[in-house]
Amino acid sequence: MQQWDYRDQMVVYAETEEGLISGLENWINDWGRDGWELVAGNPLIAPNAQGAAYGTVGVHLIFKRPAAKSRKSKK
Repeated sequence: MQQWDYRDQMVVYAETEEGLISGLENWINDWGRDGWELVAGNPLIAPNAQGAAYGTVGVHLIFKRPAAKSRKSKK
């Protein structure tokens, strides 16, 4: 049975003159080279002063890869 390692990353968008940027390109390809694959993403919604959601400020990403034991046995 396949075993998995999981990790998560919260990405908060930065507002620039060009619009919102995430900075994902700075690290996501390195994680892919290390065997991590993106399996889920959920928006981070910010509340206003009254507590109602008013906008997406980022994303929560979940990644998985074969567990360390599984990776060693494939070599």
